Amino acid sequence: MKFIIFIIFLSSSCFADTFWSNCPGSNVPGPDYIVSPQCSGDRCQAVRGESVTAKIYATPRAIHNELITRVTAFIFGIGISLPMQPPFDNACNYIHYANDTQTSCPVYPNIQYVINVEMQISSLFPAFTNTRVQVEFWDGNQRAACGQIIADLI
Repeated sequence: MKFIIFIIFLSSSCFADTFWSNCPGSNVPGPDYIVSPQCSGDRCQAVRGESVTAKIYATPRAIHNELITRVTAFIFGIGISLPMQPPFDNACNYIHYANDTQTSCPVYPNIQYVINVEMQISSLFPAFTNTRVQVEFWDGNQRAACGQIIADLI
């Protein structure tokens, strides 16, 4: 019994410091990892009316000519689109190689890229806590990448 409790504790503590994950049931790649001053431990915290910044490190599995950004918050299981303002809606404008050299689309498989995300959070967005937020990058009608974070919007 002590062994089972130890395993449960160990597995919960392993995930406690991860505020992001791949999208469940998705066969597209998620982030390698994400770094943001608004995120630590098990969640991110954003303030309405302010900007959120992050660096998403990702390694595509295919060539992608565009990376249109879609952000969706799932509040009580209902997806609410959080619109990205131009030019931030096109991740190709903010792609760097891992060595911080700026590049653009197309992106190529098996090369790690860094997407410098900046998103202005509208003061009109609803406040929420402990909510799943999904970030997707689309190449035409094909989803190129998908990741999720747990967030509070205050």
